[in-house]
Parts: sequence; C-alpha cells; structure tokens
Amino acid sequence: MALKKTKPSTLLVLCLAFSLIFASMSATGSTKAYAFTSSDADTAMEAFNAKFWDSNAKYFWTNSNHGDSYQGFWVEAELWEMVMDAYVHTSNPALKAKLRTQIDDIFDGTVVKYGDDWTNNHFNDDIMWWAMASARAYEITKDPKYLDKAKYYFDFVYDTQWDDNFANGGIWWMNSEHNTKNSCINFPAAQAAVFMYNITQDDHYLDAANRIYKWGKTMLTDGNGKVFDRIELERGAVPDATHYNQGTFIGAAVGLYQITGSTVYLDDAVKAANFTKDHLVDANQLLNYEGPNGDLKGGKTILIRNLAYLQAALMERSESAYKQVRSELKYWLAFNAQMAWNNRNADNIIDGNWAGQLLAGTYESWSSSSAVEALTVLESQDVALQYAVKDPYKKIEAEKYNIGTGFVMEDSKEGSMQLGGIQPGMYAAYKNVDFGSTGATGFIARAASGTGGGNIEVRLDSLNGPKVGTLNVQGTGGWNNYSDAVTVLKDDQGNPSAITGTHDVFLVFTKTNDQYLFNLNWFKFTATDPTRTDAYTRLKAGNFDSSSGLSKNADGGFLEGIHNNAYASYTGIDFGTGAAGITVHVSSGNQGGTIEVKLDSLDGPTVGEIRIPALGDWDNWVDIMSNIDDTKAVGIHDLYLVFHGTDGSDFPSNLDWFSFSTVKGQAKDAYGKLEAEKYTSGVGFGTENGGGQTYLAGIYGPNQPYAMYNYIDFGSTSPSKFTVNAATDTGGGTIEVRVDSMNGPVIATSTVSGTGGWQNFKVVSADITAPVTGKHIVFLLFKGDDWLYNLDKFTFGDPAVFTEPTPPIEPVEDHIAPGEVENVQIIRGDDQMKLYWDGPYDIDGQKVKISLLNKGQQAGAAIEVNRGIQTAVISGIEKGESYTIFIKTVDKSGNESQGIRINEKDVLSFSLSANEKVLKEGESFEDYKALTFKIGGSISVIKSAIITIDGKPYTINAQAKDKIAIDMAGNLGNKTAAVAIEDYSGNKLQQTFKFNVATSINSMQKLITRFKDSGELSGAMIPQLTNALAQAQHQLDKGKQKNAIKHMQDFIKHLNKKALNHNVKEHAKAILNSDAQALIALWDNIRSN
Repeated sequence: MALKKTKPSTLLVLCLAFSLIFASMSATGSTKAYAFTSSDADTAMEAFNAKFWDSNAKYFWTNSNHGDSYQGFWVEAELWEMVMDAYVHTSNPALKAKLRTQIDDIFDGTVVKYGDDWTNNHFNDDIMWWAMASARAYEITKDPKYLDKAKYYFDFVYDTQWDDNFANGGIWWMNSEHNTKNSCINFPAAQAAVFMYNITQDDHYLDAANRIYKWGKTMLTDGNGKVFDRIELERGAVPDATHYNQGTFIGAAVGLYQITGSTVYLDDAVKAANFTKDHLVDANQLLNYEGPNGDLKGGKTILIRNLAYLQAALMERSESAYKQVRSELKYWLAFNAQMAWNNRNADNIIDGNWAGQLLAGTYESWSSSSAVEALTVLESQDVALQYAVKDPYKKIEAEKYNIGTGFVMEDSKEGSMQLGGIQPGMYAAYKNVDFGSTGATGFIARAASGTGGGNIEVRLDSLNGPKVGTLNVQGTGGWNNYSDAVTVLKDDQGNPSAITGTHDVFLVFTKTNDQYLFNLNWFKFTATDPTRTDAYTRLKAGNFDSSSGLSKNADGGFLEGIHNNAYASYTGIDFGTGAAGITVHVSSGNQGGTIEVKLDSLDGPTVGEIRIPALGDWDNWVDIMSNIDDTKAVGIHDLYLVFHGTDGSDFPSNLDWFSFSTVKGQAKDAYGKLEAEKYTSGVGFGTENGGGQTYLAGIYGPNQPYAMYNYIDFGSTSPSKFTVNAATDTGGGTIEVRVDSMNGPVIATSTVSGTGGWQNFKVVSADITAPVTGKHIVFLLFKGDDWLYNLDKFTFGDPAVFTEPTPPIEPVEDHIAPGEVENVQIIRGDDQMKLYWDGPYDIDGQKVKISLLNKGQQAGAAIEVNRGIQTAVISGIEKGESYTIFIKTVDKSGNESQGIRINEKDVLSFSLSANEKVLKEGESFEDYKALTFKIGGSISVIKSAIITIDGKPYTINAQAKDKIAIDMAGNLGNKTAAVAIEDYSGNKLQQTFKFNVATSINSMQKLITRFKDSGELSGAMIPQLTNALAQAQHQLDKGKQKNAIKHMQDFIKHLNKKALNHNVKEHAKAILNSDAQALIALWDNIRSN
C-alpha cells in the first residue's frame, strides 16, 4: 500500500490566519474577561425545558407561543440529542435524573405522534437523524429497543437508498422520488454508521461509514473543508455550505479517525472546522444565524456538537500543529458560547442570532437550542467580548443587530434576511459604529411595506439618546417590493445633523397610521444628500438638472406636457454595484410610448427602455417595470430619460417618479415550459413537492397573492394562448396575466375550475386578449375568495412542452485542468494491486485514469474509473517486479491533469499473508496459520508500523525487522485490521484490510500438534482428542453432519474433563473449545438448510 505525500504546513498556515483574525478583532476594544460555567449550562437547559417542553405531550413546542404548534419530526431527534448531551455533561443530580426520564419521554412522545415505524417518511435524512439519535440513546440507557430502532432505520435507508447509477454512489435525499443526493443524508448516515460500529463491532457498519464518507468527501466537498449542500440530477453539485452539513462531515471524520487511527480523517475534520470559522461567521467571528429556513436555523446545534467531538479528539494529539489548532478552536468556540450566553433574555433564553440580544418576541425552540448545546458540550475559558467596528457608509444588514425587541427575522426576496413584523415601539441597536471625522449627514434604509409604512428614529448611544434624524418609510405596495427610503439627517428642531466619532446606533420604529410598519433589509449613512442621487430610492422626476420638451406640474411636481424626443437629465446618480431593473410611476392617455434610459449624455449608451401602455386615463397612475443593463449602469453617472411617443406622437406619458433595483432578470422563453415555482418574487403562497414536481401551493385568494417573472421573451410574434397545469380540490379561481406591472395591461385571464384533488393536475388554456411581443416582466395575479389551486407550470406556446423531458444543462466548457487525486493508498498482492484515493474535487471532474508502468513502459491497458467510485483493482501483477502507478484526472470538457506518479520503492506499503501466501482483501485462511504483517520499502526510514485487530495493536520494531507474525488460533470470524505506518518524513499510510479466519478438523489437528510440541497439551488427553476428530471427519465424509456434531461434542467433553486438567494449559483449551464450538454451529446450520 502507498500514500501520496502530505503537506504538513497546511495546519500551520490555517492556525496563523486564525490568529491574525482574532488579533484584528481585539483592536475593537474589549470588556472584562468572561468564562461560562457548568451551572450556566444547567440553567440554560432548565430554561429551555421551561419554555419549550410539553411534559403532557412529551414533545417540544415549535416556539414560545405554544398552542398546537409542535416541533418537526427530524428536529425533535436533534433536540433529543441535545437532552442526551445535557444528561451526559451535567453534574447536577436532580437535573440528571429529570433528563434521564426525558430521554425516554421524547422517544415515547414521538411514537405517540408518528407511530412506531417511521420508514413511511419520505425524507431519508429525517429517518437517519433518528437512527443516529437512537444509537446514542442506547449508549446511554442500554435499553435494547433503541439499538433495535437504530439498526432498523439505518439498514432501511442504507440498504434501499444507496444508488450507484447517479453520481456513482451516495444515498438519495428522498425515498419517494430520486432527484438529489444531499450532504444532510450522506454524512449523518456515515456518522450513524460510526456509532453503530462502535456499539456492535459489526464490520458492516464500518464498511458503510467508509463507503459513504469517501464518496461524499469527493462528490460533496471541495477537498479543503467546504461541504456542499447536494448534487442534483439536473444541475449537478450545489456548493452551498451550511452549519449542519459542516457539522456532520466533521463528526463522521472524527468518528472514522477514532476507529482507524488515520489522521487523514482528523485533518479533514480540522479543514472543515477552519472553513466554518473563516467563512460561516460574521465580522465579529460569531457563527452566522442561518435562519429563517426552518431546517437551517438551529444548524449550529449540530455543528457545535460535532466540533466538541473534534476538540476531544485533538486533546489526544501531542503534535504542536494539532495543539495549536485545539487552542485556537477552544478560544473561538468559547467566545461564541460566551457571547450567546451574554445575550440571553430575562428568562435565560438565547435566540439563534448570537450577535444580538432579543429582549422580547417569539423564540424558536430549534434556533434557541444552539446556545444550550454550546454551553453544555464546549470547553470554557476566559474570553474578552468585543464588537467588530461597523462602517456606517457601507450596508449594515438589519438582521445583524446587537440588541432588539419584538420583530422577527425572515427571508428577503433580495437574497438576504430582514427584520419583519415591525410594529410601533420596537427597536434595533447596532454597537460600535465608527462615523469618522467627516460626519454623516444622510440616511438610507432599504425597506418594503404593504401598508402606509412608518418612521425610523435614529438615536445615538441609548434608546432615549439624542435623536439625529427621522426617516419616513412610505408604503411600497407590497411586503416584497423594496425601495430605498432616504432622508437628510435633522434633529427635531430641523437643524442638520452631522454624526462623527464612534456610537451605538438605535433605530426606533414609530407609527404613522398603520400597526404594521415595514420590513427592513439594510441601512447605511451617507456624507451627501441621498435624496437626489440614490438610484434605488424614489427619485422625483421633477428634480431634474436639465430638460427639453417637457414641463413640471406646479402642484404635483411630476413631468407633464411631454413631447416626442423630450428628455430630462439627473446629475451624479449612484448605481453602486449595478442596477438591473427600473420602475417608473406613470400615467398615459390613448397613445403611450417608451422611455429610453441613457447614461452620461443624449448620445451615451442606452441601458434600458420602458414601454408605456396606452392607459387611457391621465389620472390613473401605475408602476411599470423594465430591465436595465447592469454591466453598464454601475457606479456614478449622469442619467438621461428620453421620451418617445408611439409613431412619433407627442404626449406619451406623465412621469411622477422612478427608481432602480438590483433584481436581475433572466430570460425565459414564453413558448417553453415555464415552471411556476421559479418566480422572481411573489407573495401569498408556498411551494410543495409531489409526483416528481415542485409547484406553487397554499394560494389563498383573499390574501391577494401574485407571482412575478422577470423576464419572459415573447419574440416578434404574439402568442394566441395561455396554458397552465393546475390542480384544485375547491371551486378554483382565476389567473390574471399582466405585463410590466401589477397594474399593467391584462393579456389573458385563465379560469381554473375544480379538478377533483390538490394533486390531480389538469391542463387549462385561455385566449390571449391583448397582443404582446418582445421582452416583458410578467405578473400572474391569483384571484378568488377561497383556497384556489396548486400551480405547476405554464406556457404561452404548445402545452405539449409540459410533458417533454427537461433537457440536461450543458456543461460550461473550460480549458482548466482538474486537480489531482490525493491520499492514494495501494495494497499489493501476488498478482494484483488494489488502489484507493480521494478526489478529484472539481465539480466538473469526471473520471480518473490509471496506468501501470514497469521499467518505464506501460504494462497493459490504462484503467478508467468514474469519479465517485474511488477504488480500482489492477490485475496482472508479476511477483518480484517493481511498478510505478501513474494517475491523472479528466473533467467533462476533456481537460486532463498533469498526473501523479507513485513508485513502489519510494512509498510506504504493507502486505498481509498466511503461511507466506499473500492475502487478498476479504480472503479467508485457517487459524492454525500465522498472520504475517510485513512492511515494504526501506525499513530504515520507518518511524512506526502498527496493525490493530479486534482493538489490540501489534507493533513492528522497524529498526530490527520488517514483519511480525500474529497468532490467530481460535480468533475466528470476519476481521478488519487497521494499519498505520509512518516514516520519518511525516508521510503516513492508514488503511483497513478485511479478512476471515476459519477453522476445520484439519486446522484443529495441526493445532493439537503445535500444542503437543509446545508442551501445552500432553498425556492421555491427546489420543482422546485426536480420536474424536477422526470420528467426526469420518462422519463428515459420509455426509452425516448430525453424527459429526456428536463426536465434536465428545471432543469438548474430553477437553474439559477435570481429571485431565493437568494435561492442558488454559490457552490451548480456550482455542480448541472455540474451534470446536464454531464447527458445531457450522454443521448445525448446514443441517438446518
């Protein structure tokens, strides 16, 4: 076997980077040192149960509002593990007793809620979380029902859901439909298999753990610590990293390291931990809040549990690099836990956003569990709490608050999170904001409101501190319609404010007319007046810097009397990183026209065009949307709006205001299959999966739901039909199709009547009532007075496209070679080599090419192995010959790596043999033969060589010999040997090797001879034993197993006669007893079958 050389400097580099990060943080200033205690953990656990545990239902509530809202199935398993962790770690006898009872109660409550067989759950990961937790419950309670459940659920998923056809391995996420293989099932499965192996010592589970882990590491990670979310049939790998996937990867790696001793696994875990603390944290090095998604919001609970496993594993290592990693990991985690604990509320509940103290509001049990887990399982130490400096002139995400009350955090359609449910009296505070010496004079808040909006008071240093400005946030027409609200900062007396220095900023939310105010996405301050230059606020059209061919209404300030080719210009508009869309608030008469958007001059580039329909009423103001070229509308430009009337006519429109957006449109073919769930924005619905499809669901007419698609290309010819695939179990409703605005022209109205069920989809068509060509933003307005329908897909073309298969995404061809494989290990037999490796990790990696070289010439044909299989056997090896292995990788574009060469003479290797016959993986030998563990290469460079069998290590003294003989007499059955070899250069080889030890009458006769020669067997017992064996063999030769069993039982009686004890040593007696019992069981099994 061989292992590619490692890079020992990696850990040192990562450690140094981490040290520099915390050094830079300390410059923000710190308070006194803190260190949480075990009693803090107990307090947090008691508070969690008081807030979320329903002792009557024996189940956790979803949130602090209680009612009938109970936690989801899979999350309950993770809260069960949290309770187990608290039980294991607490030293409080009373709490320990309560938690021991709760361990059983949670399981019983889940059985009451979901029945006693959970294999009907569609999600394999849901089942696997319970398999892993059940294994842990057995470890704690020793109640066999938990082990039975763990085996049952693990085996169900692994045996039925592992599939080699897609991605060459891996477990499907769902058992009801096979579209994606996710980290959230594969790494928990590997970790569950580790637990099962540790309990049962059944090699089936170790095999499963290794198989799943090696496939997942190559297919679902970047090889450097980042764990991907999933790999899909259609899209391939989705490289999004989350806390809980990082956590289970770390847990599986640590578990396999502890079983095998291979530091490859330990290094994998360290890399994943380093990636997490470098990339999945905020500016203050606190783990991000990954809400509001229900699955992700408590992912820190899983991550922290597994980081604690890593801490424990690192404690056992004496190498300086590992000790440094452990020290820095300990501080970082202690800092996170202490910051979370300091941000608890009066009831000792900590929200999932550890950066902020949520004083009041709705608390989620899943997100609140993370801090309990951290206080419970992490090592404490003194840490200095600090807040990273915030730059007020850059976006400050609203959800990154440090103190707040009342609101909720929810998804923003702009791709981040936002504060939602804001009502009067709520507030959010942001600490350590450095305004510098120039001074901030303007304020921008990115907000959306489905009401009339409200106000934001800007105060400094406390809730009642000096007010430096008030921003009025107007209604934007919807909770997902975002706009920049802007103001010049002034105090209550109307005096301009200029904020300098470092302050805590308090945003206090106050009422204008409505109880619900707005959603707040982000805010920032400016050193200039943002009301005239911020592209993303409502810029008043009347505030032009120059114009021609138009006039400004004296009362309303809007543009009117606009002639053909008129224009208005606006100086110094700041588009930031790029504007992708524009909304204009217009009215029009009977002609309409277009507004051309130009940059820098009338002869400058055109970046967009807004089509203004003939609305027929100058008092009917509507919002019209269009796309903007975001590659050009970047940075600061002068803006020109040029008006064109239809057919060159005057008076195309009036214009009140305009605003840009960053939402980028993606072209969709109007005549193709348009998946309803792939909307750009919308309100009043959710999505569901079923029948291999994803569709819009939960559409309730009175909530005025709609979906917007930016954008759909109708080409040069108008369609004639609008067709949908929908299902409903009610009377249904209508779908109104409008272009460029919710109030834009209606081009079709489709009526969806009852189809007989929510899953009974039917195709419904309607006529196009107004011609449409070109590119448009399309709105589907869902109308009716009840629950309406589920909407799967729609088209403006032939509905036959609904049943056409989705074409595969063509890979993007590149000319970049993929990375090499790593951790190559080779086991050599007399006539073959077996190879294992990790990688390549490139998402577009496709296969590995392996060539065998002898004396510089290729021996035989090259072998090609698809990525994900990670193993190969090379046959035709000649005994006594030395070979070089050449391995290179190939991606989907045909690019090949340079490849790596592995020369047998230069690498670590070993062999296992029985009586000089080299064993192949899985081969069997009889127990009278000694097992020989032999190392290859030059023994002078070997630092250590250890083989571990049944938990017992056997060590070769490489300075004196190159092999060791291991007596396997009586040690029967399937075995997994863990081999660990290291040389003085730091190169390591770690591998497992499976073999079987059997016995026979012949083997027992040879053992009797051996024991006679060694003096362990003597006297009258020898002929009695040999005679019984001879009689048993005679009966076997005649096919009479029953009689053979009788003679073998006589053998056991002779062996254990008290009168002859002086003729046999205990060592020989134990071995011969074991062999005899094994043969009796074998023959009895043959008779039964």
